[in-house]
Amino acid sequence: MSELETQFRRYIIVHREPVAVAITLWICFAWCHEIATYSPILVIQGGDTATAKTTASKVIALLTPRAYVVAEPRGATLYRLVDRYHPTLIVDDADRLLPRRPDLAHIVNVSWTRGTTIPRVDARGGIHHYDPFCPKLLNGIGLTAHLDRATQTRCITAELLPKLANENVANFRHAIRDERFLTLRRKLARWAADNMSVLANADPGMPEALGDRQQMNWELLFAIADLAGGDWPAKARAAATKLVREREEPSQGKRLLAAFRSLFGEHGALLTSRQVEQLLTADGDSEWANYKGHPINKWEIASLLRPYGISPDVIHPRGRAADRGYDMRQFETVFRHYLPPESPSCGRTVVRKSRE
Repeated sequence: MSELETQFRRYIIVHREPVAVAITLWICFAWCHEIATYSPILVIQGGDTATAKTTASKVIALLTPRAYVVAEPRGATLYRLVDRYHPTLIVDDADRLLPRRPDLAHIVNVSWTRGTTIPRVDARGGIHHYDPFCPKLLNGIGLTAHLDRATQTRCITAELLPKLANENVANFRHAIRDERFLTLRRKLARWAADNMSVLANADPGMPEALGDRQQMNWELLFAIADLAGGDWPAKARAAATKLVREREEPSQGKRLLAAFRSLFGEHGALLTSRQVEQLLTADGDSEWANYKGHPINKWEIASLLRPYGISPDVIHPRGRAADRGYDMRQFETVFRHYLPPESPSCGRTVVRKSRE
């Protein structure tokens, strides 16, 4: 494991230990993919063009089985390619590709779980079930911001930083001739063949900080770390906890629910759609006052609430004519399932962002 980590560090700068640990374990995971139930997507991203994302992806390609680096694939091509070759699929510049190609984004999303197939009618009228399940690596600038929430939860994100002036790595053009890659690939193939049955029956311990989806992402990686022994079990769990906490920002929908809980606490159990719109946008610094470049309106509010089974209805505020809006009772079940309990000392959730 340490030899593997040392090799990819020859060609890419990894400034943070959790990222190096995650990449090392994911490379090993790719060699054991045939026993995986869930296939976490490795995301290599940075905040700029000068973070060696493409180089990192190509270095990882030299260390994984049947690596296939692809740009601008069509959906029909992608699932046929995966079904036929079961490669380690590496998608370059995914930040620009996936928003333009929702078919690709959907295939990437559903291929997280073994057994999800894509049925298509063949030339003879029969139905062929294409299997899109394979190890997947996506790279791009700020890529997770371009992925929908469901896909984000299926990812292990490795954030790369720009290289400092005094930092040096080997030039990637020499990597193709670096025989250490071939040696490591042979070792990894033999290691996987020898240990696949052990890993298939492993039941690794899970950190309490990880939710169900994150546990699914990391389960096989933890099993690999436990098998490696030494300090790898502790390093793996520390890396997972650190990386997951960094990505655990409440979704926009959950933030809106929290805002509604606060509004009900401050202004009563019945709120008209117009009231909600005005209260959410009263603070010019809040995210709702700058929603998609403009103050959020009542139709956009309704759209964000729709996935939770909530829609505006006719309400009868005391002393006012009937109007369309929201009754706190509509939210009671949703609040319990999606929001943390309110702190007794605080009383309610804060709606507005701090100016500090």
